[in-house]
Amino acid sequence: MEDVFNLRALLVGCSAMLICLVVQASGAHIVTLRLKPILGAFQDAHRHGVAQLIFMASTLLLLSSHLGQIYIWGLALAWSGAEENIHKAMVFAGSTYTTVGFANDHLPYKWQLITIIMATSGLFSFGWSTSVMFLLAQTLYPSQR
Repeated sequence: MEDVFNLRALLVGCSAMLICLVVQASGAHIVTLRLKPILGAFQDAHRHGVAQLIFMASTLLLLSSHLGQIYIWGLALAWSGAEENIHKAMVFAGSTYTTVGFANDHLPYKWQLITIIMATSGLFSFGWSTSVMFLLAQTLYPSQR
């Protein structure tokens, strides 16, 4: 039963996921409520080059939030003892969070269920970022609506 339901893995996974949710929400908040109006104002003033730069800065901010979330997962793996090597923890977190799955090193058997939480967190966050970028693109290219 311990292998099927590792309470510590569940608690670490849910805690890291909640922290990642706050990071994602903060990035989405900054982009949609702070940068989108600025982008719209420059677009309306026909300053398309500046609007493009704001769009790119928004993309970079959302990308940074994902990189931060990968680090959160890596630190959670290292802190919990699921992976002792911090570099391997970060690489595994990046591989799992992005659902690419290129990392060959696997977590110990009793910690493997945390990968499902990590991958779900990444899928959800990438979807959220995509919807934010779509919203910005509608502001940047209003004639394409």
